Amino acid sequence: MKVSQELKLKLAELAEKFETKAFLAKDPSKFMHRYSEIRDAELVAFIAANMAFGRREQILAHVEEILTAAGKSPSEWLLNAGYEAFFKGGARSFYRMYSHDDFRIFFDALGMMLKSSETLGEFVRARYSGGFLHETVCCIFPENCKLIPHSKTTAAKKVNMLLRWLVRKNSPVDLGLWDWFPQEKLLMPLDTHVMQEATRLGLLEPSASGKPKAANLKTAIELTNAMKEIFPDDPTRADFALFGLGVGG
Repeated sequence: MKVSQELKLKLAELAEKFETKAFLAKDPSKFMHRYSEIRDAELVAFIAANMAFGRREQILAHVEEILTAAGKSPSEWLLNAGYEAFFKGGARSFYRMYSHDDFRIFFDALGMMLKSSETLGEFVRARYSGGFLHETVCCIFPENCKLIPHSKTTAAKKVNMLLRWLVRKNSPVDLGLWDWFPQEKLLMPLDTHVMQEATRLGLLEPSASGKPKAANLKTAIELTNAMKEIFPDDPTRADFALFGLGVGG
C-alpha cells in the first residue's frame, strides 16, 4: 500500500507527540521502569503486557497488586515461588477470564526460564532461530498457558507489544533491553484503537462489512509493512501515533 506524503507527515508528528515520558503515566509499560535490574524489569514487562487488555484502570490496579506482593525484587519472588502464596490456585478469577490456576501456569513457565538463564532475554535469544520473534516467545510457554497465544495465525497483540517494549531503543517508553533483535523486524501490536484508526486512515482495507478486518497475523504484517514506508527502520513507532489518535489525540 502506498502511503501519501500528507499521511506520512501526520503520523510522524503524532508519534513525536505521544512517544514521551508522559505516555507512561497511564500505560502498563510504566511498571517496568521502576526496576534497575534487567531480570526484574523484563519480568515485570512480561506481567504487565500479558494483562494489558480491558479497562485501563483495572489493568493498572491488578498489576500493582501483583507487584506489591512481589516486593523489591520480583525476580527473587518468582524464583522463590512467592507467587504460589499469592495465587492460591483454583478456577476463581484473578483478572477477567484468567484464573488463579492460569496465573500459576504463567509464573511456573517464567520461573523455569529464569532458573535456566540469567535473564528472560537470554533464554529467548538462545531459542530464537529466525522468523517472527513472537512465535519463539509463545512456544516457550506450555499450550495450557491461557495468557499466551499459541495459534500460528494470531496477531499476538500482547506479545508483540511486550517485544516493542523490550526491543525498541532510544525511547522514553520502550526499554530496548533486547538489543540482539533488530527493531525493524518487530510487528505492530493490533490494539483495537490501532485497528480502527488504521482502517479509518486507509492504511488497512476494511472487511466486506466496512468494519476493521480480523486482527490476525496477516493483518499485523500488512499494517507493519505500511508503517515501514514512514518508519523504515522502526515500524512499530507508529503504534504511538495510531494508539494516541484512537484515544483522542
